Amino acid sequence: MDNKQKKEKDKNIIRNKEEYRKIKKNELVDMLIDNDNELKEKEAKLEKFKKALIDMQENEKNYKEQLIRMQADFENYKKREEKKRREFMGYANKDLICQLLSVMDNLERAVSYSQNKEHQPETIREGIKGTLKEFRKILEKEGLIPIKAVGEKFDPYCHEAIMQVESDKYPEDTVMEEITKGYYLKSNVIRPSVVKVSKGRTDKDNDIDRDSSENSIDNNKNNDNNND
Repeated sequence: MDNKQKKEKDKNIIRNKEEYRKIKKNELVDMLIDNDNELKEKEAKLEKFKKALIDMQENEKNYKEQLIRMQADFENYKKREEKKRREFMGYANKDLICQLLSVMDNLERAVSYSQNKEHQPETIREGIKGTLKEFRKILEKEGLIPIKAVGEKFDPYCHEAIMQVESDKYPEDTVMEEITKGYYLKSNVIRPSVVKVSKGRTDKDNDIDRDSSENSIDNNKNNDNNND
């Protein structure tokens, strides 16, 4: 190979190397561009997440403030309702007290009359009866109802038994005597009746009745025989 051919060959090699370097450089630039674009996308997403986080923190702050306001409003509402309830109870008690003033007036008159010898005991007694009747009407108007006791079957819900007594008149588990009167307020028992409860007739009484019945039968038989 002469010098001319050799030089030509070297030129081709150099030319190929430059083209190769050029190709590699373009690919590297493309890679850098792609990486730069990807980085920009990630930065954009990061900014988006940061904004979302800031919005969430702001919303959380608003929700907490709203909750605090709601709690304060609820506490104020409870205080207002409690005040209304106390005022209502006060007016309700006022109405009842005004009704009872007349009862107190009548009782005071009865005490005053009892100290005056000119007034007859019967007159005072009738006045007290009338006052008691008025007092009962006021309480009945408020929903007070007496509990039935004597002659009723014992009911532990509204009767309180302090004693069981044998009885010929009342069957077993029947109220035979009322010691203290009980009352309902509306439909609720506010004080049970204190009562005595019948145990029924004793075995001894039953034996006596049985003997009497047998004697009656025997006497009837004897009378029939004598008639024969």
